[in-house]
Amino acid sequence: MVDFRLRPDEQKFIERLERFLATEIEPRHEAYRLRARKESNVFAPDSTIQPDVLALSREIRRRSASEGFYAAHLPTEVGGAGLRKVALVEANRAVFRRGLGLTLSVLASIEGPSRMLLALPEEQREKYLYPLVRGERTTCFALTEPGAGSDVKSIQSTARLEGDEWVLNGEKVFITNGPYADFACVFAKTSDEDLGGISAFIVPKGTKGFRVVETMETIANNGLPAHLEFEDCRIPKENVIGEPGEGWWHALQNINDIRMQLGGQCIGLSEFCLDKTVAYVTERKAFGRPVGKFQGVSFPLADCKTEITAARALALYAAWLIDEDEAAVMETSMTKLYCSEVLYDVADRCVQAMGGQGVLRENEIERVLRWARVMRIWEGSSEIQRMTIAKTMGL
Repeated sequence: MVDFRLRPDEQKFIERLERFLATEIEPRHEAYRLRARKESNVFAPDSTIQPDVLALSREIRRRSASEGFYAAHLPTEVGGAGLRKVALVEANRAVFRRGLGLTLSVLASIEGPSRMLLALPEEQREKYLYPLVRGERTTCFALTEPGAGSDVKSIQSTARLEGDEWVLNGEKVFITNGPYADFACVFAKTSDEDLGGISAFIVPKGTKGFRVVETMETIANNGLPAHLEFEDCRIPKENVIGEPGEGWWHALQNINDIRMQLGGQCIGLSEFCLDKTVAYVTERKAFGRPVGKFQGVSFPLADCKTEITAARALALYAAWLIDEDEAAVMETSMTKLYCSEVLYDVADRCVQAMGGQGVLRENEIERVLRWARVMRIWEGSSEIQRMTIAKTMGL
């Protein structure tokens, strides 16, 4: 029987998380929002995030880790909370109902510890995994290249073994957290075999031959993506994650985990937009009554509520399947596709319902709308999700 209900310990986890958000995030949120109102103030001249803003984000990440929230998706034996996927969807939803900003530092995402690092031996875990779990360091997932994104077989980066070192050459683009990561998880070809020829490596910041070429600006304007370059970059033999040739499996596992998290994030952000808009149109009056009483405003918002509810049900169903040890490839893709599309539509309708107020930079929903546009692309675009869904249908 399908059952989305949280277990008592998971419900307590969410309740503790809600208290953390109320005491640690909300009191700081207004100051962060005012700093971000003119977003150029958030960035240094090289388009990276200003040191004080970055320091605040790091403080929140460490506080969240100390409370046991940050690495909730990992097993308890490595310092995680061991939450099921159903609970993780609900945890992400709870966080992002507070909007964007410091919420990005509460639960680990692409910059934090991933399941693929569980393939490291204990000595390497001490150096790389546990500092991530404690929120002391961050990483980045360096897969995408100028000529290869979802088409992983086409990556051109290579790594060859010379004695006790791997020699890495290539470049990566659109790498989230690239400018700030303490080390990169880099994917490169180690043989001519298709997907079986891809391996994953840990490349510490400061390694000779590894440099951040530039911070890449997007419409989300978050200062996170980067262009990375590796030129005769030598790393120890033991820095391969798992075994050579396992890179694609690690990448797929990580991408699917992030897609499920994005589902919860999209649901939370959608509810954030709708709550803010309902409050506004209830108070804003035109022609002698609240604008929310006009069907041109209320009907689109009713559609928003319906679609958010459907998106949440889909995400929880996909999460439940994974918790039941099902592959859920189609359902995971459906979750990424539908939840990101719903978020964009909801944010767009909410901006429209607010009229002139909706398009002001000081309006938090305006930022969500730009963020939502990017979410339809990263971690596999909507078109890629449709391709995956169609393939699982035998088409």
